[in-house]
Order: sequence, then C-alpha cells, then structure tokens
Amino acid sequence: MSQNNTNDLDYTILIRFIDGQTTPEETAAVTEWLAASPDNQALYFQVKDIFDQQLASSITPVEADQSWEKVITQLGAERSVPVRRLGWMKYAAAVLALLLVGGAGIYLWRKSNTPPAPMATLVSKKNTVQTILLPDSTRIWVKPGGSVKMKEGPNENTREVWLEGTAYFEVVKKAAVPFTVHVPDMTVTVLGTAFTINDRLQHPAVMVNSGLVKATAFNKELLVHPGERGMVTDSLLRIDHVNPQLYAAWKDGDYKFEETSIEEIRELLLANYGYEVAVIQPQKFRGTRISGHVLITDENSLCKVLGAMLNASVRKDGYRIIIQPK
Repeated sequence: MSQNNTNDLDYTILIRFIDGQTTPEETAAVTEWLAASPDNQALYFQVKDIFDQQLASSITPVEADQSWEKVITQLGAERSVPVRRLGWMKYAAAVLALLLVGGAGIYLWRKSNTPPAPMATLVSKKNTVQTILLPDSTRIWVKPGGSVKMKEGPNENTREVWLEGTAYFEVVKKAAVPFTVHVPDMTVTVLGTAFTINDRLQHPAVMVNSGLVKATAFNKELLVHPGERGMVTDSLLRIDHVNPQLYAAWKDGDYKFEETSIEEIRELLLANYGYEVAVIQPQKFRGTRISGHVLITDENSLCKVLGAMLNASVRKDGYRIIIQPK
C-alpha cells in the first residue's frame, strides 16, 4: 500500500498517535506515513492543532461542531460526507469532517512570539545553570544568561512560556494540553517530550531527545523527530541530524560522544559555550571521530578532555578554542 497519499492512513490511528495511545506497530506506520509526503505532514499538523485547541478549551461536542461550521464557511468548504464518530473521541469528529472534506484548507491558531503583558518572570538572567519545576511537573534547565517568562494569572488550559537564551525541557504530558515555547522567529509545540532550544546568534534551533516536536517559523511547520534538529537559517526552517544529548550536556557536563567529527565539535562548542573554534591544519583531522563518556566541569577540563580524545593540542585564547595537531 502506498504511503504517499493522505487516504492511506486510518485517521483513528492518527488521532490515537497524537494522543499517545498507539501500539509500536501503529507508531511505526504513522512515522513512515509522515516521512512519505509533505502533504501528510501538513495534514498531521491540521489534525493536531485542532485536536489540541478543542481539548484545551473544554467545549462540548455540540459547541465544537457549531464552531467548525463557521470555520468551514470561512474556508468555502461544504460538508458532503457524514461526520464519523469515534466513541471516546467525539470532540474530534468535527476535525475529521473538516479535513476529509476541506482537503488542503488550513485553519491554525497562530500565536505571536511577542510576549503579552503582564508577564511573570520564572527565571531571570544569572551566571549559573538554573532549574525550575512548573506546576504541571515539567522541568526546565536554563543555561547561564537565559530567562523564562509566563503569562500571569490562571493557566489551567494553557502551558506556554517565552524563552530568551538556551534551555533544556522535560515536558510532562497533561491531558493532551500542548506545551508551547516561544523564542524569536520560532515557536515549538509539544505534548510530552524532552528537547533543547538554543537561541544563539539569531538562529534558533530545537534538538529533540525524545517524542515529537512541531517547530513553526516564517509560516512553515516541520515535525522534528528524536535525533533531529529543526533550525532557522536565512529565514528558512530546515532539519538535520545531530546527537541531541550533546546539546543538552551544558546543564551537567555529562557528555556522551558517539563518532563525533571535528566539525560537530566545532558547532557544539559554539552552541554550548559560545566559543569560536579555530582548527589548525584541518586536513590532519579529516575522518577523525571521537567516542566516549566524559564529564566536563569547566573550561580547563574541556580543553584537556578534547585534547586527549583528539590526540591534539587544545587551548583557549579569549573567546576562541584553538585545536591543532601535536
């Protein structure tokens, strides 16, 4: 069966996948279906956004159906098929009806990256790693120099923070209410997962350790899987592959290198510590890979560990790390 068309997947499986209720076999099928086509990813985002909004707002099925009738009218779509009821998923029935009939019509609730006032500062800028435990048991590690804010007042049906800098998140799933992180030029939405957001040098990026993350930037949305990085470059959102554990290791110094190249080390030191890396005689390190589990506690141990693993001279010069053959 081809996975390139949106009709090849049972929508009940897609809904269960979004709610975290699929079997391993169903999860693999959805993952394959998502990778097969950008249209499939667009459909996923439509279902997930509407699913999250309806569940978070705690409206009745009748109210939801009335609301969707207005949306269908705005999109110019006509309901030509009966609404498919899904038992415990009644609140999602109008979602499926819209998507099955409306085709490419997209109606998303978009939020500005600009923090609304008034805001409560959860973490202010300091020179040490800070941790915070939110009321929903989500834990956040904030890199030195970073800050986290949240809307003041009751937030029972929304979980939304504004980040400046870099932070590692372990988000706890809460009755399918999405957790949203805003940084300049990018918004990240999840249900329950672990990931790092790095907002350095105006190139925000999200590195996913577990679960699925939706990254939104410049009117483009991408689904980011474990071991991937969604990054904004030149006003474009793109995905590449990284070792996400390394990009979160600044919080405790626990590094697990796995066939890491010199170019990856260069990028990692810039992301985690803000150091530019100069490699002298780079041809000497072509094909070099390092692996191992090490603890890096400060700048001196960073240079010593990298020097030993690369069999090279590694030294710090101001805001630069210089790597050269011995």
